[in-house]
Amino acid sequence: MAQMQWPAIGSEMLPWDRDVDELQLLPKSARRKIRSTYDAAVPLKIAERTIVLPSALTARISELLVSIARFDAEQARRGYDLPALLLRSESSASSQIERLTSSVRNVALAELCEDAPQNARLIAGNVAAMREALASEGDLSLDMILDVHRSLINWSGESFGGELRQEQVWVGGTAYSPHGAQYVPPAWSRVEEYLADIIAFANRDDIDPIAQAAVVHAQFETVHPFIDGNGRTGRTLLHKMLRRAGVLSCVTLPVSAGLLHNIDSYMESLAVYQQGDPVAVVEQLVDALELALVVGRLVAMRIDAVMEEWSQRFTERKGSSIYRLPPLLAVQPVVSTAYVAERLDITPRASQNLVNRACEYGVLRPIGNRHRGTYYQADGLIDVLEEASSLPSIRRMVSTGW
Repeated sequence: MAQMQWPAIGSEMLPWDRDVDELQLLPKSARRKIRSTYDAAVPLKIAERTIVLPSALTARISELLVSIARFDAEQARRGYDLPALLLRSESSASSQIERLTSSVRNVALAELCEDAPQNARLIAGNVAAMREALASEGDLSLDMILDVHRSLINWSGESFGGELRQEQVWVGGTAYSPHGAQYVPPAWSRVEEYLADIIAFANRDDIDPIAQAAVVHAQFETVHPFIDGNGRTGRTLLHKMLRRAGVLSCVTLPVSAGLLHNIDSYMESLAVYQQGDPVAVVEQLVDALELALVVGRLVAMRIDAVMEEWSQRFTERKGSSIYRLPPLLAVQPVVSTAYVAERLDITPRASQNLVNRACEYGVLRPIGNRHRGTYYQADGLIDVLEEASSLPSIRRMVSTGW
């Protein structure tokens, strides 16, 4: 067993308010487990903690940072927004960790149309949260965390987005009470002080950036400051931390694809972290980033091929509006004529002509129905993203190079 650098999280006994009338509605077996008190976690404060990394892990991080910087610089030379595409892959993988799945097409459609499946809207919220986090400048702050959570939750139609919880939550067990739960986060009255502690740690400049991002994420999951959406918000903060430290300035790596690849190890690392070993989550993030680079490079190669193929199909003179369409599809692979007209600043009629021409070239294909309306999807991009967003495909990429 690894030597623990920090004390393990503690606990405190709190009263559990049992509603007598509600208890009568429960099966006897469930009633017997519900007691008048329960134990909630009391995590360690981390603002001034140090992390000692093994020399082998430090060497891996150094090599990783060089590889990430090289990949990040490559994206600035592309003629389209690869980061927007990888952001979609990241959002889908992060949602799959929470057992939320939907097609890439439906998620893109949900950003344009309210009549989309609920899971698609939830994952579209993850895309919006990622954009919110990456657009924010400067240090981590409470307002920024609340804004990210609000962007995530608003897409689901719920009203608690951006609001810290004011009730006890728990992981695992039953819906009736925290008794028998796998993990019971701290009491809601402690959430604000713990978030302030996380923010203080996150804004230090004397910690390895990969280790810092990993610990911020793990502590955030330990505190569980919201009623729902903690996992997806916490993984979004990983990207904010990497952007703040300058590890990534352009691209968005599908870090959650790396975590999804070995989700049992990911969950185990969080449990080990809570027992006092911060190195476990750092190793897990390094593993995930190494795999994310593999996935990112393979996706980039496939998207480059799609863009090149499209360019070769076009017969219009250079400078024609149709050459402006592929970069737009990289940001939004499902479009409407109204969306194209607005983003390319052309008339509705010109947009319809442009979309029709793209359909003739096989770049776009009409989808939708009379009730929903007509939309158009870029099959070439959708296919690549579907491959990069499923666990079997991610494992195949790693083992075969796609």
